[in-house]
Amino acid sequence: MDIIRDVKFEDGYFSANESITLFRGMKRKNLHSMDQDWEAWVKHEEEIVAYKTSFKLKKLRIIVICFFEKNDGTIKYWDFGPENCMDGFQSKPEGKYTRRVRRWFLDDFGIVLPQAGPWGKIDACHDPHNQTTSVFCAYQ
Repeated sequence: MDIIRDVKFEDGYFSANESITLFRGMKRKNLHSMDQDWEAWVKHEEEIVAYKTSFKLKKLRIIVICFFEKNDGTIKYWDFGPENCMDGFQSKPEGKYTRRVRRWFLDDFGIVLPQAGPWGKIDACHDPHNQTTSVFCAYQ
């Protein structure tokens, strides 16, 4: 098993390539202080509530999307996964793509999903509308 050593998932804390760090309680100012280009992704009532970035990891392009509470609130959840690699129709929430993402995460990062604690939960998640599957972390 080839484990990437510069990626951490621990107690809802995520760090990759020393340029992305996401954690419970973080604010937008923390996001923008990173050495990473974040683009506005989702607006709600004229306020940007989600940001997106991507980076190369091995041969994959990884997409990261962060969602925040309104009015400069803290991070609510984030989404992390390989671009165009785990996409397709899945008739149930638990299916071949969620199993593939969990397997990919275990093989590449040495981390078993799901994980949960007082901070929140991390697991593979399938979006039936967009037919994409990724790792999703929701904070308490």
